[in-house]
Amino acid sequence: MLSKILLNLLFIFIFLPINLNAWGGENLRYISSLSGKKLVITVDDKWRNIDNGVDFKSIKLKRSDSGLDIIIKLLRMDLKLIKARVLYSKNPETNFRNVKDIAEKGNIIAAINGSFFDINGDPLGLLIADAKTINNRIVTHSIYSGIFYVKDDVPYIVYRDNFTAAGVTQAVQVGPILIADGKDTEGFKDMHSIHYRSGIAIDDSGRVIIYATDTNYKGISLHEVRQVMRLPDIGCINVLNLDGGGSTQMYISTPSFSDHIAGSADIPVVIGFYRR
Repeated sequence: MLSKILLNLLFIFIFLPINLNAWGGENLRYISSLSGKKLVITVDDKWRNIDNGVDFKSIKLKRSDSGLDIIIKLLRMDLKLIKARVLYSKNPETNFRNVKDIAEKGNIIAAINGSFFDINGDPLGLLIADAKTINNRIVTHSIYSGIFYVKDDVPYIVYRDNFTAAGVTQAVQVGPILIADGKDTEGFKDMHSIHYRSGIAIDDSGRVIIYATDTNYKGISLHEVRQVMRLPDIGCINVLNLDGGGSTQMYISTPSFSDHIAGSADIPVVIGFYRR
């Protein structure tokens, strides 16, 4: 009898997490996934100020069908107080293999992986680092739909066809764009493929938000990322996907806070954020 009771308790323990009602019933918050499935928001931290002009938050989600967890970490920055730079590993002054290498060079608040690259570590698509053009080729493949760039210390995310290089000091071509001027984008494949993700965005106040899925947990689809970035307290009007998968990595370091999402691959391009 005792063994039967224990087996019943074990069954409940295993399958309770994928029972939606067990997470809050009608008060449940979730985002939709493929074929009517859901991602339940189990933890949604408030934005936490970790430095002047810098805020951090974390969101934890659980798949309703499998019970698998996903964690997305986000960093929000005011570029009137923080400077964004594109860093290229083959420049002697910025030699690195990953975001942690960059962070250990000092005075950096955050770093996130950047553009796609070939087997030789050369960037695929436009790349401008500290006003130096590393690659002037704007790739026309559908996935390379967007460009993040900085001009006169103001950040922009635009379609590649709307980009003008004059006066630009930093630029990365990558993609796809998930949200453009507040509207969902269309016309690209693999919206529902599950991978580790990273990206850069601009919110409705003009602040930059970088985000990455914690690689100690599970991945997420582009469709799901887009819904996360539309949550009311995130409120992004432009969202650009960065190179994900094994390249996904992010490092944050301030006097009061640090966090590191480690990738499984060396990367040649990083977007770094520095105190002015």
